[in-house]
Amino acid sequence: SCTENINTDERKKIKQVLDSFGKTVFVDDESFIDMSTSISGSGPAYIFLLMEAMVDAGVHMGFSRETATTLVHHTLLGSTKFAMETGEHPAVLRNSVTSPAGTTASAIYELESGKFRTVIKDAIWACYRRSLEMGGQCSQVGPNRSPMMPMDLPPMSNNSPSHHPVEPPMGE
Repeated sequence: SCTENINTDERKKIKQVLDSFGKTVFVDDESFIDMSTSISGSGPAYIFLLMEAMVDAGVHMGFSRETATTLVHHTLLGSTKFAMETGEHPAVLRNSVTSPAGTTASAIYELESGKFRTVIKDAIWACYRRSLEMGGQCSQVGPNRSPMMPMDLPPMSNNSPSHHPVEPPMGE
């Protein structure tokens, strides 16, 4: 996001610098920055947690940690590359590797029974809300929230006993 006083040439130069270490997505409204924080800024932590769980399961099944890690790394890398190359919707890709009554279908059933999608979405909303709070904005957005004015929000305290000051939403 840029202010209006940044001309087209300057935007191109800024984009070139930012593209040198990642993918740049320009947004007209700065409010999208907090949203992107919840997906791509904090997103690596979500993926690393998933990786950790997958590696630990592989070790629990009998693989060495090194082998389990290699399998997980290349599974995620290959899946991501394939999704980017095909441009297909993730549901189409997931369905293409899920046979009726097969091993993947059994695993997907467990993930859905454990509300995997809900937990992921709730985590992203919690991250977004916290980003808004840290910017002094109203964080009462998203599912089961009612907007409040920033002056109605309780004061933020840096003396929180938890390193997770925002509690996850309940009952979503």
